[in-house]
Amino acid sequence: MFKSKITFIMATLAITLIGCFQVEEATFIEGEITKINNESGEMEIKVESWSTISDAESSSTPYIFEEMPDSHTIRVSNPDQYDEGKEVQVKVIKNYEEDVWDLNRLKFEVEKAT
Repeated sequence: MFKSKITFIMATLAITLIGCFQVEEATFIEGEITKINNESGEMEIKVESWSTISDAESSSTPYIFEEMPDSHTIRVSNPDQYDEGKEVQVKVIKNYEEDVWDLNRLKFEVEKAT
């Protein structure tokens, strides 16, 4: 009886820990803020790179997209917290199932600003 309880606990622990090691897929824009509209919340970013980290790749090796626009305008809820000329890393959030990237439906979350 004791041996079966230990086996059950070990199996449950192993299954739980497997989920902890999965890498979440994420896409990021890195660049410099070139223009901020405090009224509309729009922020224009001069894009230095678009990159993605996925389950199929190592989290330390980002995939760099080719032929993406040189600048991109995103909408943020708190534009007064940012300054023109600052470097930002923006996480791109896709909340729909289609495989098409519709720029009007994507959400953006500023991860860090320096």
